[in-house]
Amino acid sequence: MANGGRPRDPRIRIHAHSRPAERGQSLVEFAITLPVVLLMVLFGIDFGRVYLGWVTLNNAAREAANFASINPTAWTGAGSLVAQAEYARLINDESAAINCTLPSPLPDPAFPSGTDVGSPAVVAITCQFTLLTPLIGGILGSPLNVTAATAFPIRSGAIAGTGGGGGPLPSIGPVLPTSDPSQSIPPATPSPDPNCLVPNLVQGNLKTDEAIPVWIAAGFQSNNLLFSPLVPPHYDIKDQSLGDGRSVPCTSSMTVYDKKQ
Repeated sequence: MANGGRPRDPRIRIHAHSRPAERGQSLVEFAITLPVVLLMVLFGIDFGRVYLGWVTLNNAAREAANFASINPTAWTGAGSLVAQAEYARLINDESAAINCTLPSPLPDPAFPSGTDVGSPAVVAITCQFTLLTPLIGGILGSPLNVTAATAFPIRSGAIAGTGGGGGPLPSIGPVLPTSDPSQSIPPATPSPDPNCLVPNLVQGNLKTDEAIPVWIAAGFQSNNLLFSPLVPPHYDIKDQSLGDGRSVPCTSSMTVYDKKQ
């Protein structure tokens, strides 16, 4: 007995002795969960880096495929070293900010259906991405292969089944005056752009690879026909941004879609 003969409350003694045990339990739980939390954080960081790198690599592949679709003959016959160098520069510049090692040399674009207008120009790039987390790298492998591929329809060259070209018509520059002022010819006044009738690319279930020859036959430039979504794979055209039968400048652009807009 203490405190004037009153018994000591046993609950106070039990609570006082339980504090060190609770602290020890908290330390053990913290030691167990800390590695798991850190692993999840590092995994999130690595996943974010790989995803952003993949997005950037896709942008590089898109730029390269678009360039190849306009210059398909740069990799056929004698080719063009200047165009090939520009193709490599586009990929390297777009991919410079990611921690992903590009192959050397860079893969050339592929033309699986030839280089006729409307055929696909395909660019596929695989780079090696270095992971920060050793454990994740041991599971998934480090460096990790990241691949991006895209394709654009060829918009310059010959139309399949014809002997004509699909590129824009050459322009004529101004006529320079001769040394004799009396014989000088004034510069020609540029004429307004001619108009063309918009073809109906929806009727008849035309596919995207069949649309470009029809578009060019109507007098428009091949690279002014746009696709949403991009091709391949080729799909039936369900809608177009310009109404058929309209008279518009031949330099106009039109987008075709795989569904009604």
